[in-house]
Amino acid sequence: MRKDPPRCKVQEIALQRLNPTKRTSDRFLTEPRRNVPVVAEVDILVAGGGMAGLTAAITAGRMGLRTLLVEYFGHLGGNATNGLVSGFCGFYTRTENTVPIVQGIGGEIVRTLIDREAGIKVRPRTLTDVDILTDPEMLKLIFDEKAIEAKVEPLYYTQAVSPIIQNDIVKGAIVENKGGRQAILAKRVLDCTGDGDLCARANVPFELGDGRGGFQASDMVFRLVNVTKGDIDPKELEGLQAEAINSGQYKLTRIGGGLEYNMISGVYGVQMARLPSAVNGIDPYQLTRAIIQGRKLVRECTRFLVGKVTGLEQAAIVQTNEKLAIRETRRVLGEHILTAEEILNGTKFDDGIGANAWPVEIHIPGTLETRVLRLKGDGFCTIPYRCLIPQKIENLLMAGRFISCTHEAQSSIRVMGPASVMGQAIATAAALSIKERVSPRKLKIRLLQSELEKAGVFLG
Repeated sequence: MRKDPPRCKVQEIALQRLNPTKRTSDRFLTEPRRNVPVVAEVDILVAGGGMAGLTAAITAGRMGLRTLLVEYFGHLGGNATNGLVSGFCGFYTRTENTVPIVQGIGGEIVRTLIDREAGIKVRPRTLTDVDILTDPEMLKLIFDEKAIEAKVEPLYYTQAVSPIIQNDIVKGAIVENKGGRQAILAKRVLDCTGDGDLCARANVPFELGDGRGGFQASDMVFRLVNVTKGDIDPKELEGLQAEAINSGQYKLTRIGGGLEYNMISGVYGVQMARLPSAVNGIDPYQLTRAIIQGRKLVRECTRFLVGKVTGLEQAAIVQTNEKLAIRETRRVLGEHILTAEEILNGTKFDDGIGANAWPVEIHIPGTLETRVLRLKGDGFCTIPYRCLIPQKIENLLMAGRFISCTHEAQSSIRVMGPASVMGQAIATAAALSIKERVSPRKLKIRLLQSELEKAGVFLG
């Protein structure tokens, strides 16, 4: 019988501090009616500028559609930039002869990064080693350029807060920014928010975490400078971590993670500061307490790295992520719910719109270890188009970690490779559905697959 992973020493305190916030009152305030100005009318509105939203917007722009991309931060990239997750995952199979399954726009982005010396391909030593190492600051510049070249109109410091719906048909979205509350009308809306915000506010059914109050663990990612030896063997690092925890001198919350070269001499990204208890990423009070705790964990991780790891004796923290690296919040229900069994068996779906090869990688809060399961056979499954179509609503599509899947399947599908595949697929579907004058739900799958193949997407 499998033993439960060891518990973190700091967990009990963390659980007390991160309990979900309860309402202190049953009172509500009714807002007065107000006129909301329509500031734009576009073909495609993309909400969220992470990897899914970026590839979606570029796709729509290149297909000749007027495309507006709204993003809460002042740049694109999501976890790759504001989250400092500088390693791209899920772009290649984990088989003996690796296959680049993310082609299309995602593959083009990787080639651009390598050509511009803003990224480097990695030869994985473990099942969860990243595929590409990047410089987050150069990513911001390159992503801006890609969007502008595709004639996409980015609108930064703006959040999509509510879909505009008539008779269960999405007609655009309400956004808010320093200019106030505004309306953007669109023929199709693409929810790439990472948390399914627009889908949830359109009353599409969703599941939250594992359904029992648990979520994939979150990380506080940071960057170090003055690193003189960054190529640390993963097994060596794990041994040092275990030794440090057993000694009682360090309160580490994870065994594993690692140091990732950031394309700048002496600068490395570190993903070791795992939050010790589950964080509900759609509860702003929990998020606030978690990121405060995360900064303390970063200091403890750095104390360990400086004190115990050769080559990091002079290392210092230069940056922590501006947004906590959240792995899981909502999972919005679509026409099909992707399961871990389907992923692990390498299922090839009739309505597949791209491939996913990342293992099932479960980060359990309150434990030191990470559970990893390899895909069977040729090392990849395909992603069903049905998982990108929300239930009960028309002209709204979704891409990213919150698509229709189970809690365990989400631990595979959530990374940047499949996100870029999904983003290109939903934008292509949106464009074709406008041209064909049908709902995206009723779009002929062979037409979509044919268009994706023309764009160089790997369908398996």
